[in-house]
Amino acid sequence: MTRLQSTEIKALRAAAPPLPLIPAPPVSSDEYKSPYNRTKPPAKHLDHHFSLESRNFTGSALKKGSSPSGPRKIIPLGTGRPTADYYPWESISLNEASPEPTSKSTTKPNLQSPKEQEKCHSANTITKHGLTYNLSIAMNYGFAHGSAHLLRFITEHVELIHNPPYTDWATFLSCGATAATELAFRIFCNRGDTILAEQYTYPGTLESAALNGINVHGIEMDADGLRADALDEVLSSWDDAQSPRPHVLYTIPTGQNPTGVTQSLERRRAIYDIAEEHDLIIIEDDPYYFLRMGPYQDTQGTNGTDTNQSASEDDEAAQIYHSESIPSYLTLDTSGRVVRLDSASKILAPGLRAGWVTASKQIIDKFTAYQEVSTVAVSGPSQLMLWHLLDENWGHDGFTTWLVHLSREYRWRRDVLLDACNKYLPREAVQWNTPEFGMFLWVKVDWTRHHRLKSLSGLSLEEVGAQIIGLEERVAARALEKGVLVTKGSLFASNQERNGHLHFRMTFAAAEEGDLKEGVRLFAEAVCEEFDLGI
Repeated sequence: MTRLQSTEIKALRAAAPPLPLIPAPPVSSDEYKSPYNRTKPPAKHLDHHFSLESRNFTGSALKKGSSPSGPRKIIPLGTGRPTADYYPWESISLNEASPEPTSKSTTKPNLQSPKEQEKCHSANTITKHGLTYNLSIAMNYGFAHGSAHLLRFITEHVELIHNPPYTDWATFLSCGATAATELAFRIFCNRGDTILAEQYTYPGTLESAALNGINVHGIEMDADGLRADALDEVLSSWDDAQSPRPHVLYTIPTGQNPTGVTQSLERRRAIYDIAEEHDLIIIEDDPYYFLRMGPYQDTQGTNGTDTNQSASEDDEAAQIYHSESIPSYLTLDTSGRVVRLDSASKILAPGLRAGWVTASKQIIDKFTAYQEVSTVAVSGPSQLMLWHLLDENWGHDGFTTWLVHLSREYRWRRDVLLDACNKYLPREAVQWNTPEFGMFLWVKVDWTRHHRLKSLSGLSLEEVGAQIIGLEERVAARALEKGVLVTKGSLFASNQERNGHLHFRMTFAAAEEGDLKEGVRLFAEAVCEEFDLGI
């Protein structure tokens, strides 16, 4: 056996020193890796990628000396952490679901008795001065890496899932992927630099880059996401005299936002090889990696997907879930050039404002240095809730069970939305992809089918683009008047110039089944009315 297995974790923990039970103990993910990790080679030195701002910045000197350790008791007269005696909370009760709660999408009635249903939830009280991770620790200032208890679980999780192929990788707890992306820009980019991204990408990233004085150059996409040949062409033909050559690639490789496409393993390997050749840092923003829905099956005429399965079927589903996964860039990374961003937002709850970043130690040290002087640490109550759910209640196998369940639910929702698209959207003017990961459906509307825009000969590209934007505004406004919100595709365009396409993004993540269908019907009405098509 050459990598960590979940069955080994209990024994490894038993042989390790006990976790510290003091506020903000200095901890590192190195303490929680398995012995398998010691046999791997180190990452390359990539400090030449650090920005002028971050190059010599090492974080808060005050915080570095605020948690000394030693063989004797340390009386804290030098640290401004208030005593837990003055916290106005004595305990917190957590009522947590089992890894696979009763599914809303089941076609079978819930035959559980009230007592059996109660067993699906675990009620626990955490006190201020409990014998393990408690309120006195969680409510105080935290260490930038994260609490020892949650960081241990996340480090084990990263090794189990991604098994980075070099020895000096590290992870730390971030205040969500958006905050981590902004830190990454400050760590790697100077004002006036250009980063590379998909031609359509998350608007928050575009706005964050702009605020940091960073340009974004969009790379063309196809059914497998970002095109490796287009990436290579851009880098090989870059005019260094015009602007500094890009050395950062930002990508959403799985269930891409907004297009829903997923990079194949072959595509990821090709892009990583290009990153090696051109010495790129890859920011792998991957919040949808665990939302695995698989191929679409037409469910019209049914009430949803049957998700009442036996324990043996759940075990089989977990095995299939892992076997069908696509290796992350972190798994492929032999140099330590990948910065992987994970988030609790899409798989647990966005209000936690929690995630984790994994990269080489030299890079993670920069992230924690910046976190020390900005957000300081992930909210203590959020960390406490996450640790109690993931570690104390579910464990690593239970977490997988939850992700299998969640993927099943999203598959059902996606299929309902696609059924409605097949039923209502006019095929002569509208096309869409079939996402197998994530939560988004990318709809392309053929603007040339519009009765007033069929021929725009003689107009400049800028004038054509203005006409398309006007059409986009009218369709979105008409849909909203009817009671459905869709997102305009132009918000996601990386490049400033108009590309002559009309898109809308829909999500199947929130609305109820009936509303999913009705929303598509209303959007279809808006398109048909604007395009003067029969409904």
